[in-house]
Amino acid sequence: VELNEADTRKLIDQQLRDVGWTVDTATLTYAKGARPEKGKNLAIAEWPTSSGPADYVLFLGLMPVAAVEAKRHNTDVSGSLQQAKRYSRTFALAPDQLSPGGPWGEFQIPFVFSSNGRPYLRQLATRSGTWFCDLRNPDNHGYALDGWYEPEGLKALLKRDDAIANQRLREEPFNYGFQLRPFQLAAIAAVEAAIAAGQREILLAMATGTGKTKTCIALVYRLLKVERVNRVLFLVDRSALGE
Repeated sequence: VELNEADTRKLIDQQLRDVGWTVDTATLTYAKGARPEKGKNLAIAEWPTSSGPADYVLFLGLMPVAAVEAKRHNTDVSGSLQQAKRYSRTFALAPDQLSPGGPWGEFQIPFVFSSNGRPYLRQLATRSGTWFCDLRNPDNHGYALDGWYEPEGLKALLKRDDAIANQRLREEPFNYGFQLRPFQLAAIAAVEAAIAAGQREILLAMATGTGKTKTCIALVYRLLKVERVNRVLFLVDRSALGE
C-alpha cells in the first residue's frame, strides 16, 4: 500500500492520540493558532524552526520535549531522525514557554522521533516502527520503538539522568540478603558496563544450577534502585520461579 505523507500523518495522529497526546494534523497547527497550554499534552503540527517547520513538536504543558519527523509510508524512517535533529538544533524557545533543561550541546529539544506510521517489524527494521533518540547524551544512537511514548513516559525520561545512575551503579555495594558467587558478580558488572556504554542487546549464558534467577534478581534490583530503568519485564519458564 502506497500512502503519501498526508495520509501517513493521519495514522501517526491516531497513534499519538491512542497514547494520550492531543493531536490533529489538519487543525492543531501553528499556522491556525495552536500554541502550548498549561495542563495539556499537545502535538502541534508544522511548528516553525529556522531550518523549516517541524512536522510535530510535542509539548508537556508549556514545555517542548520532542520534535517529530513524519515520512511517507514506505520511506526509510531511521534516516529521517537526522531531519528531526535539525529541528531540535534550530528550535527557538518562546518567552512564555518552559525550558526542558537544555541546551544539550547544539540541541534545544531533548528527544526526537521519526515515523512512517508502520508498526515495527524486525525484518524491516529501518523502514518500520517509531524511531527515537535521546539527544541529551551525544553517544546515544537512534533505535526503533514498538510505539510512541506516553506523555507521562517522556516526563519520567526527562527526569532520569543516566550518567548519574551509571555512576551510582558502579558505587552500589552487593550487601544483599543472599550471597552472590564471584562469577555472578562478574556477570552483573559486565551487564551494567554494557548498559552504561549504550549497548541494547546483552546475553548471559549460564549453566543449570549456577544461579541464573539470583543473578537476575540482583541485577534487576540494582537497576531499579539507582533509577537506571523504570520497569523491567522478567520472563521465566516456570510458575514457581515467577512466585
